[in-house]
Amino acid sequence: MINKGNWKLTKSYLADRLHVDQISQGSLKVEGTYIRYVLEWADDIHFSKAPKIIPTFPEYMRTARLDKKSGALSPTHINKILAAARRFFIWLYEHDRRFRSLKIAWIKKIRSKRLTAIPQTKEYVNYEEIMNIALAPAVSPMERRIRAAAVFMYLTGIRVGAFVTLTIKAVDLENRFVYQYPSLGVHTKNNKSAKTVIYPISELLVVVKAWDREVRKVLPEDGFWFAPLLPDTGEINTDCREAKDTRVSLVQKNLKKWLSKNGLPIRSPHKFRHGHIHYGQAHSRTQEDYKAVSQNVMHSTTGVTDQFYSNINDEEKKNRIDSMFDNGVKKDRLSEEYKEFLQFLEWKKERNL
Repeated sequence: MINKGNWKLTKSYLADRLHVDQISQGSLKVEGTYIRYVLEWADDIHFSKAPKIIPTFPEYMRTARLDKKSGALSPTHINKILAAARRFFIWLYEHDRRFRSLKIAWIKKIRSKRLTAIPQTKEYVNYEEIMNIALAPAVSPMERRIRAAAVFMYLTGIRVGAFVTLTIKAVDLENRFVYQYPSLGVHTKNNKSAKTVIYPISELLVVVKAWDREVRKVLPEDGFWFAPLLPDTGEINTDCREAKDTRVSLVQKNLKKWLSKNGLPIRSPHKFRHGHIHYGQAHSRTQEDYKAVSQNVMHSTTGVTDQFYSNINDEEKKNRIDSMFDNGVKKDRLSEEYKEFLQFLEWKKERNL
């Protein structure tokens, strides 16, 4: 049975995360799930006695799951939960005298032993796939809306939560900018503001511009670019100005239905963001190019981009490496350089250097 005092403490902590640390509602929900593991682990034992609980929290997390599925959580997921636990116990130590007995050294030990992660390649929408999506038939307003949404998410890398709250005035196709500003009502992660650049892929921009013209004909600038539709007629609802929480699930539902109808692979909205990043990485020629792609998706550093979005499948990895050596001149030059290097090593060996 969950200790009631522990439960109240987690509620206070999450409220602090929301109002003091100002994390987004989405991040708060994730943090709440992570902290739920801490509650389940402690069970009826008060957090002040946490260091005495057996098994330790890291050991507990090796087999714990809240979703009732079989198998352990991924090492990455476990490490995120352990990091959340450390934040929580540090918060307890700093905010409540009852927890001054907790040792910082103990809190720092809330880490997993070395975990072996199975190599994973994140799925993403590739260039050929998005072209097929752009060319797929879309007859009704709902179909035109979701086709434009898919292409828009690929061209901008925008998160779906921000996308569904974009007003028309936040979309500037003429200059290829999207104003992801919370001041304009856009729900960005951690309330960040950014002026996102839209990729200049003309074949895809045609689809986005067509929908843009359609919504601007009937909606004012404060209307949603992902325009609400009337349930009875399916036409654009010109009166709705409220961004309901269900709009994200609506994108997912519409996308699945329309892709399935056209025999296209079913993709979640986030896979289009992945596709945007992979396309940008593939076309980057300098570190500055790579940084521009990273900043365009509102990552704080290029390390975040590299850590979560740089994995490619084995076939693509081979193709990219092969393309580095697809020119005979390159091969010859490399061969000569290597011969010179071997000669240098032989020279050092003869002179005992």
